Amino acid sequence: MAAAVGIDVGTTNVKAVLIDDDGVTQASAARSLRTDVNGDEVTQDAEAMWEQVVSAVRTVTDSAPPGAAAAVTSVGVCSQYSSIVPVGADAIPVGPMVLWQDRRGTDPSWAILSQHADAFELWVERHGVPPVGGGLALGHVLVLESSPSRTRTAAYLEPMDYVVSRLTGRIAATQHSMFMSQLCDNRRLGVTDYDQELLARAGLVSDRLPPLVPVGTTIETLLPAVADRLGLPAGAAVSAGTNDTAAGLIATGALADGRGGLSIGTTTVLIDGVEAMKVDLDHEILSMPGPLADEYLVWAENGLGGRVVEKVLDGLLQSDDVLGSDRRDQPFARLDAALDESPAGANGVLCLPWFHGSLAPKSEPAMRGAFLNVSLETSRVDLVRAATEATAHNLRWLLPHVEAFVGNTSREIGFVGGAARSDQWGQPIAAILDRPTSRVTPPAPAIPPGIA
Repeated sequence: MAAAVGIDVGTTNVKAVLIDDDGVTQASAARSLRTDVNGDEVTQDAEAMWEQVVSAVRTVTDSAPPGAAAAVTSVGVCSQYSSIVPVGADAIPVGPMVLWQDRRGTDPSWAILSQHADAFELWVERHGVPPVGGGLALGHVLVLESSPSRTRTAAYLEPMDYVVSRLTGRIAATQHSMFMSQLCDNRRLGVTDYDQELLARAGLVSDRLPPLVPVGTTIETLLPAVADRLGLPAGAAVSAGTNDTAAGLIATGALADGRGGLSIGTTTVLIDGVEAMKVDLDHEILSMPGPLADEYLVWAENGLGGRVVEKVLDGLLQSDDVLGSDRRDQPFARLDAALDESPAGANGVLCLPWFHGSLAPKSEPAMRGAFLNVSLETSRVDLVRAATEATAHNLRWLLPHVEAFVGNTSREIGFVGGAARSDQWGQPIAAILDRPTSRVTPPAPAIPPGIA
């Protein structure tokens, strides 16, 4: 009986799962990730991230029922994206991973627009997203190209491609996985070359970019030494990686007519499919090459979602500072109890969820959050419910624009991500969006330390 292992690298957690050929979870595990923030510089230790992947998978294979790990024939990887790991020819990192929150690439990206009068229109026409920085992977590449690690770099990899390369020893990417590097002509699917005009305007050459293979390609089998560390058969095949939005498209069933997808992890994303490349710059909605060979993926990033609730739970209501220490290892463990305690509407308290700026349908990096209508009667559980409901209100603002972009109404919504572990979180979403919302629960039965 065949089995498979799935690996998901989020912003705050690595997760691994082993499923049998009926799709039944046999074992799962999660490991936390550390982020280093220094002003506009936001990074993670890529080698430490890889070790957490190894640890999570090994826990899964050791805890699975007898024979389950030996039956694994395939390994799939998805991850957060618009983050870049510089690696050498052996796929070992030569510097930290530049995370999607890193803003150092904004100035060199805007320099492209100032130096080339046609750059804005060229990028919108061919790729979909102009080179404006703000955390996009192209900006990270431009920053790394001027760093000391440049001479030791063989390729700039998104995290899903980095993990695949460590698993197999082969450096490769796809038009889909390299979307945020903004260097492919996305007017058609199946592209396996970088666009020479986009490269030239960016001042880049492709010799430090990963070779492109078709979406869905089997990259290689596991390296024997890696297979041994993971407790898996060396013959297990590893497919090209996908980003977590694409994984959400499949998991939510959003390709079905009249069904949309919603993922709430660190960020909140509305997901759907569309047949052609489209761009709505007014509302920050666009299509990207999807995880299937004949489908584009609608990308509508609403901004921070689960991270806002996490900040309220672990940082505002629970903390470790001069006022005392009541921080919990699992801040989400009592989320559902809090939502049960506070009624719908949070006793009038409103939360503005833009703790790190607003994205779709209106990009405003300087926007910040707040609590309103707080009174002497307001309780902690009201603040928690208000933060949770804020994710739904923000989605209500975005949903009509996504439906107009797709040309179809989402009569129902599939809901995935760390937030879907909560029994209660989907209720205000369904009520505020006025759409039936069905949870597609993650494999692990308990809420992990982080939401992503």
